[in-house]
Amino acid sequence: MQNVWEVWSGALTDAECDAIIARAGSYAEAEATVGFSDSLRSDHSYRTSTIRWLDVGREKDIVGRIMDFVRSSNRTNFGVEIDAPYEVQFTEYRATNKGHYDWHQDVWLESPRPFARKLSVVVQLSAPTDYKGGEFEFFGLQSPGAQFSGRGSLLVFPSFLQHRVLPVTEGLRRSLVSWVEGPNWR
Repeated sequence: MQNVWEVWSGALTDAECDAIIARAGSYAEAEATVGFSDSLRSDHSYRTSTIRWLDVGREKDIVGRIMDFVRSSNRTNFGVEIDAPYEVQFTEYRATNKGHYDWHQDVWLESPRPFARKLSVVVQLSAPTDYKGGEFEFFGLQSPGAQFSGRGSLLVFPSFLQHRVLPVTEGLRRSLVSWVEGPNWR
């Protein structure tokens, strides 16, 4: 593995970010939960945000655009067996409820499924001037910091890395998140 994570600054244009935000508005908003399958639950001390699940089949242009970067990053950095994202999540962290997501990883280790999340992708849809706080951090590793703060920036990392989003103290932070899956780890 060359890099532990990779940021593509300005991967998406302002127009593409605006289009994603507008299209997300056509999906039902839900309170974000924690856990997998039978253990899904609300826990505001751990995670406070709203989410919208985008239809991967209907949003093929968004998925295709993201996958161009993921495939390139996987070729040069990770070299894992991947297929495609199964889910795409639009997330909003609001200062009004100190939107955040505490330390977590995106893998489901006890999953009975024959596939696993291999790479996580986060697209920054908000401009740095739209909010304060809300920094993305990795546990025990250098975090992307300002390199990932620009609108349209895209971050790719192995789904097993622990990470968090610090509380948003002013404004609204919007992001698009996806998990690129492949056959279970061997």
